[in-house]
Amino acid sequence: MEKFTDQNWNYAQFTDGQLKAIIGLGASPEILDDSFIYFVSVLDEDNNEIHQEEFNQVEMACDYINEKYSGIWSFNDLSKPEETGGCSSCSAH
Repeated sequence: MEKFTDQNWNYAQFTDGQLKAIIGLGASPEILDDSFIYFVSVLDEDNNEIHQEEFNQVEMACDYINEKYSGIWSFNDLSKPEETGGCSSCSAH
């Protein structure tokens, strides 16, 4: 079962119908040490935010999103090309 990791978090998503759960990167004006904030967001089909959780470490964001959506929603690795059908052994390709 594929899951979010600290290596794939920025190009992966869980999907369920028109909804998707992603991890995004942000920062806060109060942060003086150049730290980042990781947001687990659920977005609708128009990319409107439905729900968001905030984490100080990417590993914590990965743990949360995996616990919440793994095994329930489909995992998508957006770095892989989409399968469009057909066969790879066809001489026409």
